[in-house]
Amino acid sequence: MAKKTYYKGSDMDSLHRANRDSTSSTTQVVGTTNLYEDGNIRYVPMPTPDPKDPLNLPQWRKVAAIASICFFGALALSAETIIGALIPVFALEYAGIDPKILSQIDVGALSPPGVVNLNPLAAIAGLPGPPIWKVTLLASLPLLTNGVSSYFLVPLSISVGRRPVLLACGVLAIFGGFWAGSSRSLESHIAARCVQAVGAGAVEALIPLTVQDMVFIHQRNTAMSAIWSTQGLIIVSLGIGSPVIVANIGWRSLYYITSSIAIIAWLGLLIFLPETRWKRSQEELSGKSVYFLYPGEARPRLDSATYGRRTARSNFGFFQNGYEHKDAGKSMIDTLRTMVFPNIIWVIAINSVFISIQGAAGQTGSSILIASGWKFKTLGLAVVPLVVATPFVWLLGGFLADKVSNMLARRNGGRREPEGHLVNLILPLLFGILGCLLFGYGAQYVKVVHWSVILTGIFFIALGFLTANTVLSVYIVESYPQWAGPVLVNVSSFRCIIGFAMSFRATTLVQQRGFLGSFAIYASTLGALSLLLPVMFLYGKLIRQWSSGTVQMKDTSEKQGSYMEY
Repeated sequence: MAKKTYYKGSDMDSLHRANRDSTSSTTQVVGTTNLYEDGNIRYVPMPTPDPKDPLNLPQWRKVAAIASICFFGALALSAETIIGALIPVFALEYAGIDPKILSQIDVGALSPPGVVNLNPLAAIAGLPGPPIWKVTLLASLPLLTNGVSSYFLVPLSISVGRRPVLLACGVLAIFGGFWAGSSRSLESHIAARCVQAVGAGAVEALIPLTVQDMVFIHQRNTAMSAIWSTQGLIIVSLGIGSPVIVANIGWRSLYYITSSIAIIAWLGLLIFLPETRWKRSQEELSGKSVYFLYPGEARPRLDSATYGRRTARSNFGFFQNGYEHKDAGKSMIDTLRTMVFPNIIWVIAINSVFISIQGAAGQTGSSILIASGWKFKTLGLAVVPLVVATPFVWLLGGFLADKVSNMLARRNGGRREPEGHLVNLILPLLFGILGCLLFGYGAQYVKVVHWSVILTGIFFIALGFLTANTVLSVYIVESYPQWAGPVLVNVSSFRCIIGFAMSFRATTLVQQRGFLGSFAIYASTLGALSLLLPVMFLYGKLIRQWSSGTVQMKDTSEKQGSYMEY
């Protein structure tokens, strides 16, 4: 049996330094990593020997944790998608008409065949009711709330941990759902939706942050695409059934059902999601061998003798990793600092346009399909294009995206640059532009164009949006790994705020410019931003070097009093 040797203090320092890469004395641009070494993939970030390190969680636990976030997030976010498709229902409700009448009348007969009335149900009411733009606040205002809340919730997760913030916001989302179901006025309903959006927003903003806590960079595209595509399937399932539920038992029941299921999903978070916040050195973030590695091994062996095993507290407890109030305050400053980085501004702009397109299509889609001859109970089938899109999201934004970015790293001598992910953005941008034009054309000429053109447009918009969201989330986290929280806050917040501004009066814009003219504006804006992709690909590294400086790979691994067994 080999003799066990222990190192302590300065001996440990010598051992660490002996195992560092030969480039440890050089500077490295933030975000650039050596993914391959001698043809073998390296683990980035480099995990520690501590069994409590989230990167050392068993694979089943990582899958269960991510799945629980995904399930709850889909339920919370589904309200934003479903409510947008039910605007005519609320136009009836707040005009004093019971929406259950929809199961007894032909809504399409309220307007001449092929004529799109953005408030087709208002014709039933003797009174005009509130203006349609105010009713659409149910779909658009939560976007604004979502964006603003991220500025506080993500720093809070840095301060006290991801787990307590996610669980607390989960309670808010559930409470908001029950409140919305029991609301008795449009104003109360809007306020409840905003409370619900705070919970949904925390999940959306913290999903990429939690994934980067647990998953190595060569696996992140696959993990993120699986989350967004699975969320799409859950949202679709609820969306298909929502018109039937509304027409038969009322729209309030939709809130009660989704909020009740959300309680079960919240329990999944409580059981399967451990605390994932883990403070790492710059060297660990870039994959440096800070800890002793046996010959032929790419990651340190777990050392439960020194660090202790995972316990019930590390699996289910709160605040076990301490408080980082100073880091949280610094993250808010870093959020302002990273806000003006050119590549971050570009990512925010693309996400904002996609959110605007999605919101505008959601607010107007049901009216278009009614004009094309659809019955109200079949409107839920409008989300079927999302079902078709989700496997392609996983394929393009996950499996193939990881293959492409890893292949580019291999061809680059093993060095992985975040800009490699931008190659995977070409198709999503083209799909988004194509989807806008198809949707606008089909809606403008609904009298002569088959409704399948509209659904095809929805398919390409969803495919472009979800795939771009996946690719860009991984790109910005890898570009600035030491500022993952701040850059995610900027993107998730500003895209919602700008998306709200661009889709806030989508119905008014359509009434003024027509469907094709309105969606051509969205397509042109996305096309203009797409022209900057080659610039970001070629000069992204220089932008990162300018915006964040260079990082001196210095020794930060002193662990006085720690032991290593080998």
